[in-house]
Amino acid sequence: MDLSKLKSFIVVAEELNFRKSAEILGMSQPPLTRLISSFEEELSTKLFERSTRHVKLTGAGVYLLKEGREIISKAEKIEKEVRSIGKLKAGGLSIGFSTTTFMASLPQIINEFQDRFPKIKLQLQQESRNRIIKGLKSAQFDICFLEGVVSDSHLEKHPVHDEVLGVLVPKKHPLAKREEIEFKELKDETIILHPKKDSGSFYDTISSLFKQSGIKPKVYIKNERESCPILVATGKGVSLTILGAQNFAPADTKFVPIKQLYLPVSVFYVPENQNPSLKTFLSFVSESSFIKNKHAECLMDVMRL
Repeated sequence: MDLSKLKSFIVVAEELNFRKSAEILGMSQPPLTRLISSFEEELSTKLFERSTRHVKLTGAGVYLLKEGREIISKAEKIEKEVRSIGKLKAGGLSIGFSTTTFMASLPQIINEFQDRFPKIKLQLQQESRNRIIKGLKSAQFDICFLEGVVSDSHLEKHPVHDEVLGVLVPKKHPLAKREEIEFKELKDETIILHPKKDSGSFYDTISSLFKQSGIKPKVYIKNERESCPILVATGKGVSLTILGAQNFAPADTKFVPIKQLYLPVSVFYVPENQNPSLKTFLSFVSESSFIKNKHAECLMDVMRL
């Protein structure tokens, strides 16, 4: 659809007068009449009912006026933002992230973004989930990477990647011989978890998933100085984690996927933030659409959160 013709159509549709519309558009009436007729031919439908005295919109014209205004508004917004990004020579962005998202897709995204925009300085800070959300809302961070769901009406999100969910076990563990397992097979295991105060809704989600599966697991709550992979390697229990964790885990552990479960990773931000570097980063993330595991079930959807 030709946007210039759409803009002319909108003027005529609002004025319902070809002479006045031609004056507004800075052209004579005959060329405008031909332009609208050409537009109607392209769409294979009449947009106006015309008589010697009156001009009115057809049903199709009413619909196109509504949708056309939105299209033009969106196009103008995109044009403005593209120009803004093109003029951006330097800037800064503060990014908060969780351990899980670092093991997922964060390094790849950051490296590719820095290659594309080397003059935008990034400040990266790893924090607990609750501290990240507080930092985002207090403007300590411009954007943050988190797994799972954040229930806060002040924040918006953009999906980044879906990570396969699984369990990290010692290599000598019986489950280590498996290619994948059912969640219910963890019923006799000691599950290593972060404290609820640090993991928030994710802790509740995991707890509810065990309850839904009829499992009452033994739980080991790690402290601040302990590392889940090291706890697994030393036989304290097994850890629910993502596929990317195997790249950082000790050699004597193994990641085993859980059938048909994944954990969503998203970027969260405050929509009122006017930092131009934020818009650039969000556009980059949207463009870099990472492959999603569409055949698995989102952990959050399973729990109906």
